[in-house]
Amino acid sequence: MGREIVNQDQPSPVLPDPAEGSRLCPACGAETRRTVARFCSTCGRSLSDSYLPADALRSSYHLQHRPRTRRRPKGIESKIHMTSSFSSGDGNAAAKTALAFVTYSLVPYLGILFCPGAVILGAVGLLYSIRAPHRSGRRAAYFSIAFGLVVLCVQILLWWIITKVPEWTRPF
Repeated sequence: MGREIVNQDQPSPVLPDPAEGSRLCPACGAETRRTVARFCSTCGRSLSDSYLPADALRSSYHLQHRPRTRRRPKGIESKIHMTSSFSSGDGNAAAKTALAFVTYSLVPYLGILFCPGAVILGAVGLLYSIRAPHRSGRRAAYFSIAFGLVVLCVQILLWWIITKVPEWTRPF
């Protein structure tokens, strides 16, 4: 019972001797700043651990630390708000989706599939903007309805041309 179990694979951690001077980090090879340091000031690795194969790679990318989160006192919010035009919560989602449909409808021949969606979602976005004036998107709704109809006419013209080409190539 008085025998101690010792792991032969890993060396036992050795505490630094203050008279020794500075030591080297087993992961990144940096010299310690204090003689009694327990962690490397460069990579954050414990100085008492032995070398692991991926230490050099992890220390070169500074991945030894865990990500730190800053805690803010209650009631204080961040003053910087970064938002994109597609992620704003107070906008008109139907009008924004209709604009995306208009963009997709510009693809020749296949875009005809998106034209009705652009017109219908533009109309829905227009209704939303009329019923709730504080929501934006009325201009985008008008734009998507108008361009959806224009692109639909151009797409129909392209499909008409592609069906008439075999007739036009026949000899008279």
